[in-house]
Amino acid sequence: MTFWRVIVLAFTTLIFVEAKYYQHHKRDTSTNICDPSYNSTTYVQCYCVFDPRDRAIVRHAECHLTKKDVSPDDKCWASFSTIKNATKLTLSNTRGIHLKYVPTNALLYMQVLMELNIKYGNIENIDSFAFGNLTLLEEISLSDNQIKTLSVNAFAHHRDLTSIALDTNNLQEINRNVFVDLPSLEKLFLTNNQITTIHDKAFVHLLNLRELEIDRNNLFSLNSETFSGLKKLRKLDLSGNSLEVIGDNTFLPLTNLESLNLDGNRIQMLDEKAFYGLGNLQVLSLVHNNLTKIDNPKTFESLHSLSVLSLKSNKLIELRAEILAPILNNFYSNTSNLDVEDNNFPCDCHLDWFMTLINKTQNINLKIAIENLKCNPSDTLRNLWVAFAESEKNTDQAFEDDASQIQNPDIEYYEEGPLNGKFFYMDIRDLANCTNNTDNLQLMAKAMKKETITSSTASGIVTKATISSQTSPKPVSTTEYIEITSKDVPVSSSIYPIEAQESTNKPNKDNETKMKEAFTTSRLATVSAKPLNHDANLFDKEMASDEARPEGAKAHRSVQEKDTPKYNANSAQPNISRMVVVIIMLTLRLCF
Repeated sequence: MTFWRVIVLAFTTLIFVEAKYYQHHKRDTSTNICDPSYNSTTYVQCYCVFDPRDRAIVRHAECHLTKKDVSPDDKCWASFSTIKNATKLTLSNTRGIHLKYVPTNALLYMQVLMELNIKYGNIENIDSFAFGNLTLLEEISLSDNQIKTLSVNAFAHHRDLTSIALDTNNLQEINRNVFVDLPSLEKLFLTNNQITTIHDKAFVHLLNLRELEIDRNNLFSLNSETFSGLKKLRKLDLSGNSLEVIGDNTFLPLTNLESLNLDGNRIQMLDEKAFYGLGNLQVLSLVHNNLTKIDNPKTFESLHSLSVLSLKSNKLIELRAEILAPILNNFYSNTSNLDVEDNNFPCDCHLDWFMTLINKTQNINLKIAIENLKCNPSDTLRNLWVAFAESEKNTDQAFEDDASQIQNPDIEYYEEGPLNGKFFYMDIRDLANCTNNTDNLQLMAKAMKKETITSSTASGIVTKATISSQTSPKPVSTTEYIEITSKDVPVSSSIYPIEAQESTNKPNKDNETKMKEAFTTSRLATVSAKPLNHDANLFDKEMASDEARPEGAKAHRSVQEKDTPKYNANSAQPNISRMVVVIIMLTLRLCF
């Protein structure tokens, strides 16, 4: 009995061993990288998308390594023969195992591949002809791989290749002959690297390139050979670099360029021929640079097609009319735009050429932008603005608001003064004497001479401030002079002495004969001008003011709603009683 048990046990063990051996041998001979991970023995695992018409054909595969330090010559790369019909391949870092090279031995089997995406690897170098066997390849993406160098002929002899993406790597320079024989290449992306140098004629073989992005790098200089050969380039992005000077003929080869982005550099100077040759350029952006002046009138002379120019957020202290004169007509259309916001323009008449643009352009947004153009006022102009605004405000307070409120009850009085120390240029054109309008100056002088009455609730003291004209100054010891000058308009300077003195208790006759006047600026809206009757029943709530009304005050919308004096009804009773007595006495006399 024991003997037979031993025989059965031995036979069972033999069958089990043979089965295991057969299964292992079968797995090695028929392994597939598209098999589930629990049933695969290779070092590469893929998720495969099969052709719906033929399950044996793989159209798309996403693969990753399952083991570290797999050599470029490992036999696992031969398993890519099972997906040789795939048109799209993605190699990524799914399990934290970095790919350290381009698996050329795997790509040898994929002759119909059209799109290759390798990401999240640790590839330091792209070897020569790394993709040499992929004759039908159209797109290559090598983003986020920490690539440092590109060997000569790294991308060569791909007749159908249209796009190369090398974003977010560690590239420091672009050598010559890296991109060779790529007649169909239209897009090249080098964004977010550490590129400091682009060798001369590095792109000379890219005859059909349309879009080149080299933004967010460390480029500090360019020359006329940097972009040699790029005759069909339409879009160039150089933003976020360290460029300080744009030299002559830098973009000369780019005869068909339409958009140039130079935002976020350190540009301090534009040479005379900085944009020479860019006759088809439509959009030029120089936002966030260090420009303080553009001195040469020929800087923008060759930009015949330019319709969008942005000089926003620089340090410009001057932008003369003759600088933009060659292209000023380009900004008259409704699709054009000129942005000069957030600069350091002084408030003087050098900015008055913007009035020509605001009158001729059809772009509503551009009109609004010019109306809101800000400038830095001098101390003299700032003091004059404060004096004029206060005088205008107090003059308006001398008139009743009934008439204007009946006509338009929605009119509000508001005053928008300096913003962060700056003024709106439209507000101070008259004060800066840029309009050459003597009527405006006379109106300002009259407004400044008018009395401003302010009440002090604490002490009851009433003060009077008057501003006399230049022709009849009063010799007062406490006189402060404010001078209005103009460099561009041949108008003599005006000096207004400001006199302050304490008023007496005598009635002011000027207030009784005050004429109807209304002073407005682009930022001050006033109420209508009806002479004010100064009697004892006049309250502050009846005066036009930009201050909030006290709680309980009533804003009259019509004359009928005004408060009327209340009369005592009991005061008429004695008269009525006397009349009754007289009538009774007359009646009795007639009767008797």
